[in-house]
Amino acid sequence: MKKIKQRLKQRYKQFQKHPITKGNELTALMRYMFFHFMIRTRKKMIYSWIGDLKFIAKKGEAGIVGNIYYGLFEFEESIFLIHLLNNQDTFLDIGANVGHYSLLMSGLKQAKSIAIEPVPKTYSLLKQQIELNNLNHLIDAKNVGVSNTNGELYFSTDRGTMDRIVNSSYSSSVVVKVQTLDSLVCNNIPLAIKMDVEGYEKYALQGAKNILNNKDLKVIVLELNNSGKRYNISDEEVYQIVYDYGFRPFIYNPKERTFNRLPTYNKDTFNTIFIRDLDFIKNRVRMSKKINIKNKNY
Repeated sequence: MKKIKQRLKQRYKQFQKHPITKGNELTALMRYMFFHFMIRTRKKMIYSWIGDLKFIAKKGEAGIVGNIYYGLFEFEESIFLIHLLNNQDTFLDIGANVGHYSLLMSGLKQAKSIAIEPVPKTYSLLKQQIELNNLNHLIDAKNVGVSNTNGELYFSTDRGTMDRIVNSSYSSSVVVKVQTLDSLVCNNIPLAIKMDVEGYEKYALQGAKNILNNKDLKVIVLELNNSGKRYNISDEEVYQIVYDYGFRPFIYNPKERTFNRLPTYNKDTFNTIFIRDLDFIKNRVRMSKKINIKNKNY
């Protein structure tokens, strides 16, 4: 009981800080408690989300269930990309997990998404989310990993949203085909990339030289949380790669639709928004229609 109370107290504090749940903490906490009570006797639950979007929620699927309580998890990055993209754009979702970002970009903005998810079990769940929302025509899901060369690598299968590249001695692992991003995307250059590959960002970027050199790519949302240390890669190395291609780190204010330049990658949160051609991006987000999330407009 003590652990449950501590967990609820911790969640309540998190709800106090989130833009959507701030001021409605008790309602968010009730959603949290209801899901965890109901999921004990059900294998899965289907939730209505934003607009006509729905998602399948299962216990332990951190990549999607946070949207039940918060309304929009990873708020700043998600709302920025929603404001940015339109139906003429391609979005590249690297490390898609069960599809949080691809569902938003294709379901709400009708952008074409390329969703890359290497772990077969997770890829199967991703496909279920896509089919639930009838988005097969807009989301191209690929069961493949990314690296600086084409070949095969081992991926863990027991770490949920944090599954990663491991060596052959790792007990819960599977061999997965890997490709460079350049060979996967070819000439279909995205406007924006979201990349979350659990510390393997350096090698993924090394395999994307053609994409990164193409000025049609304007945005990279990149997770930097020191997870590259296991591969002897520092966050600073990864930051320098995108910096050398002309991308600069920013914080996005969705209420005002303004940007604040950061001196380096965002060390307060895991994800950093990197932008190239700020004037283009400013114009895009200004023109985007407001979206309603939990009775709040953004």
